[in-house]
Amino acid sequence: MTQRIDNLWLWDGGSRVLSHTSLCLEDGRIAGITPTSEAESLHPNAHPIDGRGKLAMPGLVNAHTHLYSSLARGMSASPYAPTTFTEILEQLWWKLDKALDPKTVRVSALVGAMEAARCGVTTLIDHHASPNAIPDSLDALQETVVDQLGLRAAFCYELSDRDGKAKRDQGIAENVRYLSRQKSANVASQFGIHASFTVSNETLAMVADCIPENAGIHIHVAEGPEDEVQCEASHGMRVVERLDRFGLLRPQSILAHCLHINEAEKDLIAQRDAIVVHNPRSNMNNAVGFFDLGGFLHRGITTGLGTDGLGANMVAELFTAGILQKHSLGDSLAGSFDALYQLLFVSNPAIATRLLGTDIGRLAVGAPADFVMIDYEPPTPLNEGNALGHLLFGTAVHTMRVTDSFVAGRPILRDGQFVDLDEEAIYAHSREQAASLWKRLG
Repeated sequence: MTQRIDNLWLWDGGSRVLSHTSLCLEDGRIAGITPTSEAESLHPNAHPIDGRGKLAMPGLVNAHTHLYSSLARGMSASPYAPTTFTEILEQLWWKLDKALDPKTVRVSALVGAMEAARCGVTTLIDHHASPNAIPDSLDALQETVVDQLGLRAAFCYELSDRDGKAKRDQGIAENVRYLSRQKSANVASQFGIHASFTVSNETLAMVADCIPENAGIHIHVAEGPEDEVQCEASHGMRVVERLDRFGLLRPQSILAHCLHINEAEKDLIAQRDAIVVHNPRSNMNNAVGFFDLGGFLHRGITTGLGTDGLGANMVAELFTAGILQKHSLGDSLAGSFDALYQLLFVSNPAIATRLLGTDIGRLAVGAPADFVMIDYEPPTPLNEGNALGHLLFGTAVHTMRVTDSFVAGRPILRDGQFVDLDEEAIYAHSREQAASLWKRLG
């Protein structure tokens, strides 16, 4: 069915801001962007929807998240008195991922993706771990996030040696199995690795032997200082150099965090055209260090933005990225609008396009109809030069009310309600499963 959404404010994600505009959708793509006064005559057979008081903009991409952590909200960890980043992992996250079973893998993925959709996210790049529920776990994610909810996504399993060789081998098998599956424009795969400090040379060699040439890894790099310390002590080199020795620095590879890498490592990432993803709120929450945003952007490194599983609001994440740069550097000009725009509206769509092969991130005739509508009536002039300012200071500082969401023209949210899901029943089931999960944690 051809649809026409009238009376919109529209920001195309680039240089155009339009008012009193109609957006026409057909066969999963944008068929027209026209003044509403002309829309009915140009698209007379389209089903009309009133978009008055709403801003349409491209759907957002979360370039690094952990849906498996969705059921941790409100959970207590005991004992919990970490003094290092590794102790945070040992006392909280590695306990949680071991307690996941097939049921909680599914429900955590679904509710996490639903909350992302409510924040305007239409594409997720997920890094999954469930050591006691590894086989077919990536299928479970795809079935809930992509098939049931309707988002686009890329998935991988977080390979690690920390649970022994049997679990390691299961993790390798799950990545290889899922990478071999036929993908579509809605779903992609990577080879997941937890971090350099939790995998041996033997394990990295196994990854190098079985990863397809056109695939990349998804790994945490130097999130805490211990990653580099361990790598130099055990392997006589830095983390990025170690990954490169095994041929794993590739254009499809995502290196999350990269807080403690040195200048030579940044140069190597640039040479290999690998991807870096910044996760500011998670880094602040774990007190692990500062991200050299300027150093990556100045090298031309594709530098995106993620949440690391800490929430799903990408605009709030972007706002935090900016003020963190200013605060940490003592420079009110740091974290400029140009740099922030590059993170969320240039690099993130480019990362998704690199993995999925689908050119998303712009509202243009012929482009995939991946967009969201925000309940937003601007109180000040809205134009090409200040659209990002309206987002940061109008929706990140206040409330981002996403009312409608479309992926390839398929409605995910309409008037604030999920189209194909019983949200009340899903959340009731989620609470039951979360309680069971917490009980297993003790």
